[in-house]
Amino acid sequence: MSPNQKKALALLVAFLISVIVGLGAAFLMKGMVENASTWQCLALCGAVFLCVFFGSVEVIDLFDFPDTRPSAQPPAGEGQ
Repeated sequence: MSPNQKKALALLVAFLISVIVGLGAAFLMKGMVENASTWQCLALCGAVFLCVFFGSVEVIDLFDFPDTRPSAQPPAGEGQ
């Protein structure tokens, strides 16, 4: 895989995890707070999603994704 494909896969996983954590926070708020409106739960979901996703992006940016594709160089000594 190319480095860009690896980074895109890591960002996709971070996005999906952020969605799950955000929705979980919204459902927990709805269950714990008796008079929580839907808009408050949605706002919490968005805030938690953004915090987790941008934190994940910062952590992913710290890593180097090497190129694991085989090199396309011709063998040395061929054609001489």
